[in-house]
Amino acid sequence: MYQTSLSKGQELVAQRMVSYFRKLGHEAYLITSVFHDGKEVVNDAMMGDRGFTSVEDSELGIPIIRVASFISRWPPRRIVFKDVVHTLERITNDFELDVLITHSTLWNGPEEVAKFIEWRRNIETLGGYKDPIIFCHMSHFQEPSPKRYSLVERSFRLAWNRVSLREILRVANFILVVTPYEEEAKVKMGASRGKCLLFPGGIDDDSFVKYASSDPQEILRHLKMKPGTKVVSFVGSIEERKNPKAVIEVAKLLKDRPDIHFVIVGRGDSDYADQVRKESEELPNLTYLGEIGEKEKVQLIRVSYLNLIMSRMEALGVAQLEFMFQGVPIITSGVGGQAYLIKDGQEGVHLKGPDDIQGAANAVARLVDEPAKWQKLSANAKEKASSFTLTKIISDLDSTLTKELEKETGLSGLPPEVRSTLVEPEIVARAWSHGSQKVVATNRRVFIQRGRISRKTLEISYSSIRSIEHIRKYHWKTVLIGTILSALFFLQFYEYPIISTGLMSEFDRLIAIILANGSLRFEQVLAILPLVPVSLALLLFLIGARRGFSLHGAATRPIYLPQSFADAIKYIREMQDQNQPSLNRPSDLTEKVE
Repeated sequence: MYQTSLSKGQELVAQRMVSYFRKLGHEAYLITSVFHDGKEVVNDAMMGDRGFTSVEDSELGIPIIRVASFISRWPPRRIVFKDVVHTLERITNDFELDVLITHSTLWNGPEEVAKFIEWRRNIETLGGYKDPIIFCHMSHFQEPSPKRYSLVERSFRLAWNRVSLREILRVANFILVVTPYEEEAKVKMGASRGKCLLFPGGIDDDSFVKYASSDPQEILRHLKMKPGTKVVSFVGSIEERKNPKAVIEVAKLLKDRPDIHFVIVGRGDSDYADQVRKESEELPNLTYLGEIGEKEKVQLIRVSYLNLIMSRMEALGVAQLEFMFQGVPIITSGVGGQAYLIKDGQEGVHLKGPDDIQGAANAVARLVDEPAKWQKLSANAKEKASSFTLTKIISDLDSTLTKELEKETGLSGLPPEVRSTLVEPEIVARAWSHGSQKVVATNRRVFIQRGRISRKTLEISYSSIRSIEHIRKYHWKTVLIGTILSALFFLQFYEYPIISTGLMSEFDRLIAIILANGSLRFEQVLAILPLVPVSLALLLFLIGARRGFSLHGAATRPIYLPQSFADAIKYIREMQDQNQPSLNRPSDLTEKVE
């Protein structure tokens, strides 16, 4: 992500991703710039020649890798990483990363990562060996609307979408979209529908659990509200896109309702934010709190009666999900992803647009005056939001990424029960199969599968293979058994009876019936019968004679592989030479006859 923040939506999503992946046991990091909310917190001198520095951020509670970066003149106000491909190569090697997820648009991070991934794939295609990296992109996409952007910036956004974003969509393994509407937009831009995964921002449910025991009345006491007052909250960045001035206008229409109080919360450091602050101070039924901590935000959500959001543009609305999670209905302008997130009359109320001030005032008054209606919307909102927790959606994403890694590394060919026991990711370099047997070689060990229905899988590390023995395998026991049977038949007919006379009489009668219409006589069959067992035994002996290999380990029984796995044996030798050149193995392979 291009920077860190304690309040901005896209930054929070990226930071929470790291936290929840770590909660699942992964080594996850946030790769970001030297800026936090637009202010430089690390200088390039601290990075040396490496181009990055890693820190454990106590405020954000996650490990952060800050890379050399600057604020560009064009695109205006954008944060740009320096020497991305070279720096990223060092980072992925040092931290052994196998998944990269880029966030946002109109900066060079996503497009440079796309180049990096394409470069590594080309190395593998051309014969080099590189561990695969799964690449995901999450645009937090918004259409370049003429209602919001100037002609110059809108034209640049269109250019970026048509050039850089299209290439990112091609290279990425997955595209994380916040709504089905965004998926349709991405498909129109050239994305494969199969690559699109629904990832709707997510509710930081850990935060609500952490502050569940805190007293939400604290914030009401801070606001000096009378008991029974209905709180209507706005939570978001104080900017024109979020349209908090419309909330002020709604408050003006309801200033004669002492039972309703409006609260505006969010970070703002612009002239627009200053105007919002100034106008808020003039209203007795509205309080502007500015940026507040996570604990205070959770308390405010819990005591809120309604959430009012009249954005002019919205990709989704993570804050709305958080209010819904606590059963707070939403009154929304219904733009962008809000139309997907909140259904009119089900989880909240849709206005006629971001300028529908009167409609918003009417909706607030109606829901305060009709508690039964509010109760219905509250229950629906809570139920819908329960499926959008980060615990759930990160777990789902983790499963998808694991399957993709198994596919990229070749591990998908191994049984699930084997894959589930691997502590660290392994890469399948080669695989061979013959009949009901399969050999899979990773960068760490060899898996040998036998059987079709009842399948067994044996794994052995390269270091455990002490010797490779060339063998010619003959089934001498088969010939011996056939010879003994032929001798018994000979003794039965020509020397003395071993089998009872009654049983042999029945056997003679059966042969006579079979040969009744044939050209052979019964006496001829009896003459050649002693030769049948030894002949069959010789035939089986010749068919079963084969060459192969035996892998000998220190603590395992010899593992036999037929000659058809000669290439697998060559690869095992190569891996032993690369990984353990000092391994004590016989230099002259012996030949054995069994």
